Amino acid sequence: MTSSVILLVLVSAFMHASWNLLSRFEGSQRDFNHKMLITLLVVLLIPAALMEYRSPVMTPLAWWCVLGSGISAGVYMYFLARAYESSDFTIVYPVARALPVVFVALADVMRGRLLTFAGWAGVLMVAAGVIFVPLRSFKDFSLKNYFNLASLWMVLTAAGTIGYTLLDKLAAETIRPGADTAARYGAFYFAISYFPYLLLLTVFHKKGEVLAPTRWRLAIPAALLSYAAYWLILWAYQLTPFAGYIVAFRQLSIVIGAVLAFRIFKEGGVAVRLSGATLIAAGLVLIAAWGR
Repeated sequence: MTSSVILLVLVSAFMHASWNLLSRFEGSQRDFNHKMLITLLVVLLIPAALMEYRSPVMTPLAWWCVLGSGISAGVYMYFLARAYESSDFTIVYPVARALPVVFVALADVMRGRLLTFAGWAGVLMVAAGVIFVPLRSFKDFSLKNYFNLASLWMVLTAAGTIGYTLLDKLAAETIRPGADTAARYGAFYFAISYFPYLLLLTVFHKKGEVLAPTRWRLAIPAALLSYAAYWLILWAYQLTPFAGYIVAFRQLSIVIGAVLAFRIFKEGGVAVRLSGATLIAAGLVLIAAWGR
């Protein structure tokens, strides 16, 4: 990847880890994500629609992609919230973020975009780092750490990630490249994602269940960080043919998030989880240095 793409993804990784950490401070994760998506719907939709009306950039294929992508994003946000409510940040965040790495790289290959040997090695190292992250000790390796209710939420979160990643990369190749077009597409993406999220929130809400309220003063900055983080990724998609490398490199946010979570939330398993994070970081170095 070029230095400009790496820089975009690095800044995005810090923003992504930051909004995830903000969401862990209080109340129900589902309520927090709901407030985030309401914020983005209100702030982004009308300006983006006006700009698109005055100067259209969205192709018919891009509209179909953003529709499917927004639905996938709503699925991602909902099941990410459920996963956070079921387990530690330092388990959920790495597993949910890194599971899609290999799948998106395979999608690149299926589209005729072959990764280099070093690129594949880096992608696999990133994915392998996930094996260690759910553990609190090297002695705790057990399938029960990976196959439980929280894992189901994480897998569904990852499925949403794979869906919106593949669709957004395809859309990025059909619209005029530029920071402005990426920002506009991102606005439609987040606006659409609110509706499937609300549907899932309603369908899976148990009778009599009361979600612990969260504060708007945390949800609003988290929403803006989330939008800015993904805007940079959408822009990066326009600058390189390899979605797999971008998805892998985004996982630097796992290292950032894990380190900050240990400091802020005092979660256990520092040695084994940082070993997994180090393996992820090493894979990213391979991708950055020798990936095509």
